[in-house]
Amino acid sequence: MTWTMAQRQRLALEHQVFQNEGFTQFGVYHYPSSDAYNAAGTATTSSGRDYHLFCPIPAGYPTERPSLYITDPKPLLNYHGAVISGLGVSHAMHTLEPHAAGWVQICHWRSARWHAGIVLQKVFLKGLLWLEAYEQHLATGRDLADFVRTMQEAA
Repeated sequence: MTWTMAQRQRLALEHQVFQNEGFTQFGVYHYPSSDAYNAAGTATTSSGRDYHLFCPIPAGYPTERPSLYITDPKPLLNYHGAVISGLGVSHAMHTLEPHAAGWVQICHWRSARWHAGIVLQKVFLKGLLWLEAYEQHLATGRDLADFVRTMQEAA
């Protein structure tokens, strides 16, 4: 992977947005040995539970939509004790195909609605909303779709 200077500058800016917007638990990280980037951090929900969010930055970023995974706790279980990653794509749980490692992938943005003007801070904000809805699901057994609205298709 060869990153353009514009991509590298954008990712540095993305890290600053996290810090400046009060999302200091998250950051953008560069790994020089593989020249890879990701965004990650630990979210603490209103109940006090911690969840680790991980967003590998794709080569086509910022025009390509990144994935957002919950890597810890693993496995992530639903109200009935089933492994959420086993559901795959689920409208009810607002999930996409899980990572090969079994991590749940949060559906945060429709691919058709993604554009380069969306910053990672907004992706992680949706991750935080997903986690709060997940905890409501654990408390009530209701689908996440009951707590989180679905993004409309592009017009």
